[in-house]
Amino acid sequence: MSFQIRFNPEARIVNAVFFDRVDFAEKLASARQIAEKFGHLHPLRLLVDVRRADIVLTINERQKFGSFAAHLTGLRHGRVAVLHAPNFNANIIIDSTAQSEGMDVREFVTEQAALAWLVADAESAGRDPV
Repeated sequence: MSFQIRFNPEARIVNAVFFDRVDFAEKLASARQIAEKFGHLHPLRLLVDVRRADIVLTINERQKFGSFAAHLTGLRHGRVAVLHAPNFNANIIIDSTAQSEGMDVREFVTEQAALAWLVADAESAGRDPV
């Protein structure tokens, strides 16, 4: 597997880190695992890090995965921050497809900005973000 999924209980954020070569089957497996293990969280805050990943999906597979994630029970209600390298975003097609199908997905190049955005929903509602 070319991904790790961890939950930070203090921040209440699920971290999915991808590394090395990542294919379509691994992207599907990661989404299913997150939905099964953490889909009960409301809000579901997900930080996806693809900075060290070589995403080897075709354009069609990227579109299919974006649509799959946007409609997957346990994941579709998530607020998803995607970290990518400053000079290359391997997830642009996935993210734009998921966004167009109603998923709350944003792209970032710094972890600090991504984390601030993920907790902004709690802060704006007057709740403790952690």
